[in-house]
Amino acid sequence: MNNFLNLPPLYPITDATQKLSLSEQVLRFADAGFPLVQFRGKPMSVGDQWRELRKALSQARENGGWPMIVVNDRADLAVIAAAENLTPWGLHLGQTDLPASDAVRLPGLENIHFGASTHNSNEWSSASKVCDHAGVGPIRATPTKLDHDEIIGFNGLSDGCSILRSKGIAPVAIGGLTMNDALLCFQAGTMSLAMTSALSPSTLSDNESRLTEYLWQAQKLRYTEKPILSKGKGVVIVGGSGAGKTTLAEHLARRMGLMAIDLDLQISKRAGCSITEIFSKSEALFRSLELKCLPECMEHASVLALGAGAWQREAIRQLIEKSAWDVLWLAEDPRIAWERVKMVPGRPLASERAEFMQRWRSRLNEWSVLPSLLPLGRSPDELAQILSQQP
Repeated sequence: MNNFLNLPPLYPITDATQKLSLSEQVLRFADAGFPLVQFRGKPMSVGDQWRELRKALSQARENGGWPMIVVNDRADLAVIAAAENLTPWGLHLGQTDLPASDAVRLPGLENIHFGASTHNSNEWSSASKVCDHAGVGPIRATPTKLDHDEIIGFNGLSDGCSILRSKGIAPVAIGGLTMNDALLCFQAGTMSLAMTSALSPSTLSDNESRLTEYLWQAQKLRYTEKPILSKGKGVVIVGGSGAGKTTLAEHLARRMGLMAIDLDLQISKRAGCSITEIFSKSEALFRSLELKCLPECMEHASVLALGAGAWQREAIRQLIEKSAWDVLWLAEDPRIAWERVKMVPGRPLASERAEFMQRWRSRLNEWSVLPSLLPLGRSPDELAQILSQQP
């Protein structure tokens, strides 16, 4: 695993000048498969921003934390949200906003992700260690930010990415970007492209399928430029129940010439009964068996699918980190996963949507820092193909 925050390849930003409300824009991105959205409310009043942010965060909470929401500039609104148990995933701060080193001390913001906007070598070099990601730009002028800093172009982007990466901060390209810029941005070292106008309803005529296609193409470009898996290593797939981990493991294993292993299936064999039966006796018993079976499953390189709650256990993470296997989060929309799970009544959490979403939400932050694969409605073999980089 690398030491950087692993952001999705595209990072959409809401635009208050659009006809769609900000909360509707967040939902639009969520429906298109985007796991992360930045909520930017300028030039709306603070009160209107809060009402829209509250609605967006409430919708995400009901849907397993999907999408994760980053608040732009407004540390005050992030604090209010946290007080209502609607803590955002992150807070993005500009050079004239409250410094991240101060914001992290605010109530409820101690464990969120902080991002910053950076525009030149001084700002790249002095970026706060509190930030785990930072915008680099502007690459070109943008109509959504008329007071932008000096244009840095792609040469500047490359310099900024290099300096930020040396500090352990994931770089995000910002400023007037379109999909035509994706490959150049990834080649320059960026983890993600932040976009407003290029993904707005007015640009794409509110076409959700085009949004999804953009995200899919960006994911393919990034993994072509910087493959996510290492040849010859074992692979661990994590994610929520119903995400499709076992099926992906089978397809990926065939392409990589490895064995596919499902940890839950190995636990079931060892116990001599189904996972549902083990859970009905005690979840603690299941977790004990999980820890006992894992080392056996990792004796040889394979593609290993973990159960939904496994990665949240420190002992499990330590075993996997010591192995140096690659870890991949299969970042399915929890609403899609729920539709699959509820059709199999015997599965744990199959009867209650609210509990299913609560479990997913409680695990999301641990998954979200990992290298991710967005299914976006593609077949398991298509997903395996872009991971293995085989024709």
